[in-house]
Amino acid sequence: MFIDSYVFSKPTKMIFIEQIYKLYESNLYMDQTDHKRNIFWLENSLKLPNIHPSLALVITKTWEEYVKYKILLRFHIHFLLTKEYVDWGWEYDKRDVVFYNMEWADDLKKSFELAKSRYEAARFYWNETKKWSNLAYGKNISIGWDAIENLNSQIENKKFDYDYDEIIDIRLQSIEEKLKKIEDFMSITK
Repeated sequence: MFIDSYVFSKPTKMIFIEQIYKLYESNLYMDQTDHKRNIFWLENSLKLPNIHPSLALVITKTWEEYVKYKILLRFHIHFLLTKEYVDWGWEYDKRDVVFYNMEWADDLKKSFELAKSRYEAARFYWNETKKWSNLAYGKNISIGWDAIENLNSQIENKKFDYDYDEIIDIRLQSIEEKLKKIEDFMSITK
């Protein structure tokens, strides 16, 4: 008599923001599939409630600490979404347009439109990041989540290395210049 020894586990239902937040991956070399996966998980996590304080990512001892924790978590998710969308847009943003690329002019235009849409999504999430950052910074307590609290402080005190407003503006302006360059090249060849 043979007894089946395989044990099947029940799938876990993702019902809390922290469960999905933990699925975020940051690798040195990422492609658009990695960005899409991270964005999918992060955007979906924002639709979920927080887990019970006893299971949170950071131990909190008071209600005020737990409130700050929840705000910081949402702040960080919006920050990661900003970064993911900017990086994903960069994958579609050809660095330079030269005359010998004109046989692919239509593909270049489509690629620039994709990059533009990613940058605009990044702008939305950057504005949300700043909103949540301001809320977190207004809570004048430390919860011991040093990396995220330091990021929050850097953004609020304008000491963060990346000004995503400026980066997104520069990249969108660059796309417009490249699209004009394509139009100029195409008008010469007609």
